[in-house]
Amino acid sequence: MSRIVLAGTFDTKAEPLELLVEELRSLDAPPITIDTGVFGGDHGCDHPAEAVAEAAGHALEELPPLGRAGAVSAMTRGAARILRQLVDRREVGALVCMGGSNAAAAFSALAPVVPIGIPKVLMATSVAGETRALVQGADVTMLYPVLDIEGDNRILRSMIGRLAHVAAALLRAGGAHPVGAPENSVALTMYGVTNPCVAHCREFLADRGLEPLVFHANGTGGRSFESFVSQGLVSSAIDVTISEVTDELFGGLWPAGSDRLTAASRSGVPQAMAPGAIDMICLGPLADLPERFRNRPHVAHNDLVTLVRTTPEENYRLGRTVAERLGIPGAATSVLVPMKGVSQLDVEGGPFHDPGCVEAFAEGVESGLPPGSPVSLVRMDHHINDREFAEALVAAVDPVPARCPTAG
Repeated sequence: MSRIVLAGTFDTKAEPLELLVEELRSLDAPPITIDTGVFGGDHGCDHPAEAVAEAAGHALEELPPLGRAGAVSAMTRGAARILRQLVDRREVGALVCMGGSNAAAAFSALAPVVPIGIPKVLMATSVAGETRALVQGADVTMLYPVLDIEGDNRILRSMIGRLAHVAAALLRAGGAHPVGAPENSVALTMYGVTNPCVAHCREFLADRGLEPLVFHANGTGGRSFESFVSQGLVSSAIDVTISEVTDELFGGLWPAGSDRLTAASRSGVPQAMAPGAIDMICLGPLADLPERFRNRPHVAHNDLVTLVRTTPEENYRLGRTVAERLGIPGAATSVLVPMKGVSQLDVEGGPFHDPGCVEAFAEGVESGLPPGSPVSLVRMDHHINDREFAEALVAAVDPVPARCPTAG
């Protein structure tokens, strides 16, 4: 039977964690408990600190000399190995972590162990800050506890009760079962400036009886895209928008990590890629634009985001990076390059129009592909948002013609 797994530092947060255990039991959802505390103690956990340390290859008494960070990291590794065993035995119906920054750090390492579709819930003061490291593209739920998670008082008790009800409700709502892997699902990536291309792709996919799953290429969305592909939750991928790699290479706001563009090749998933939105680096408010970007063409997307034009040299480097990350793919892989523009801003007369930059990207891909590479590079005399270009992307991952209605 799948149950909630509760991981926390019972050595320093015993009182609130035990309150949470009591609340979950009262909701007929008794948790499996994992003690990630460095100092141990008898807290009645299913997996006590000694067992967690042992799973990480240490005796508990060996941890203090490692320093605080080293000890916490070791306990997190041990907890992840125990959690992996529980997942493999299908005993995990939800993951819950509660505490301060250590709980958040542990959650960021434990959540990726749990498949998409199984709830992952964090209540920590850290969720009031930058949360991308906590989300990492997973399907997480986060609650801000208002007070520090310390001791016992009426506000904290109320928040712990709320956390228990959320976790129990998610468990009973069917969250104990991972998302299936339907054969007809296709992952796509999108920005607002590539929205028309994705809309056309969705139409063509629907004509073929395929279900589009669209991810916003905002850093976290790219991680989710890669996670879905690597977990086998889609049958193919149409990576329309790879601007997260541009941000990673050139200091933008929304990088998605160095494994972006790698999952499909590694997992043997058919893919078609386009250089959508590589004409822009996403930066902060216009008033805060770094000096080195001020003389470039730029567009204020809104009060918080300024888009700065990439250079031919940057696009060439991006093309080489694409080729390197695609490597030797395990399934059909195409890079389709729309020579008339890569975004709604890169159109004739538009603020970012520069055909030389598109060609530089294509040359970068060509120069980075090894001899005899199975990756197909195709220059197309279209804009990325043209229907014909979208049709080519869909045909690259599903060459079967669209279904025709049967005569009545």
